[in-house]
Amino acid sequence: MILPFLSHCRSWVEKVGRKLLWWRSHPSVMMATTGGSEIDPDNHLSDLTGFVSKESPHPIAHGSFGDVWKCTYIASNRQGLEASMLHVAVKSIRIDVVGDDSRARLTQRLLDDFHARKQLHHENLLSLLGFSHDFGLLPAMVFPWIHNGSLTTYLEHHFTELTIEQKLRILRQVAAAISYLHSKGVVHGDLTSNNILIDSDHNAYVADHGILAMCSELSGTSYIRSNVRWAAPELFEVPENKELSTPPQPASDIYSFGCIMLQVMTGRPPYADVRSDHQVTVLILKGKKPTRPSSPHDVDSFWGSIEKCWSDAGHRPSAVDILSFLGSDRVTALVKPSKS
Repeated sequence: MILPFLSHCRSWVEKVGRKLLWWRSHPSVMMATTGGSEIDPDNHLSDLTGFVSKESPHPIAHGSFGDVWKCTYIASNRQGLEASMLHVAVKSIRIDVVGDDSRARLTQRLLDDFHARKQLHHENLLSLLGFSHDFGLLPAMVFPWIHNGSLTTYLEHHFTELTIEQKLRILRQVAAAISYLHSKGVVHGDLTSNNILIDSDHNAYVADHGILAMCSELSGTSYIRSNVRWAAPELFEVPENKELSTPPQPASDIYSFGCIMLQVMTGRPPYADVRSDHQVTVLILKGKKPTRPSSPHDVDSFWGSIEKCWSDAGHRPSAVDILSFLGSDRVTALVKPSKS
């Protein structure tokens, strides 16, 4: 009885010691409570294994290649003297792992991607806090918890009270994040309302950039998953040689942004009147675009720009062009002072 008790005590002391050492060496990363908060200044990719705990035995959301968990995270202040509990979101990657060699290869690829992701900093890009090995065979990503959830959920609950000014603010923030990614040579590849998060101050954060493309490549599957309604038509093309399959390009993100514009202005997803994704796929293959809502509608002033986003890939505007349009005098004139 004594030996197991002593062994348990030693294990507990070692765990506490590891946490204390980590807190002292990583004080600033603990400050992150929203997507735009302070992050580790040296861009170090932090191993948070053992410091993040699930709040429920079940994930709160399922994605194409992963699950999302709401978790708690013990954090310290700048001096590392006082501990506090933060909510974080953990995204675990779900890819088939066959043997130790496959696991080692996939783990290294994911960690390389996480490190590259850590170097990207924009006020409307969801920041990566670190990773954890406690959520499956492969490392999982740890992000700040964003209070209002996805843009999908946000529009479902708040659309009727949103002003045109607030809608434009969301679109400008998303466009700014996409423009930043493209300037760094990064394609999002899965821009949907489920991958845009809204915080308690109603700011938008773009999440999951590049994850679908990376996981599709690693698993040898299509770039089209649950993003059918927002996906560019060229992504549905199936080459004769699978190795010649083209990953999403910047123009693909622009098409998706057009769908986001439609959704923010109408409160409804693209092809809202079409029940199944299979039916949507058939329409896309036939060249059918989402339909324009009946006038008068907030979308009226933006329909021309939405259609430009849905042009053939070579004729779509750039993210910079879109951002310029959303900040133009013509658009600004649509915004009336609001008390909210």
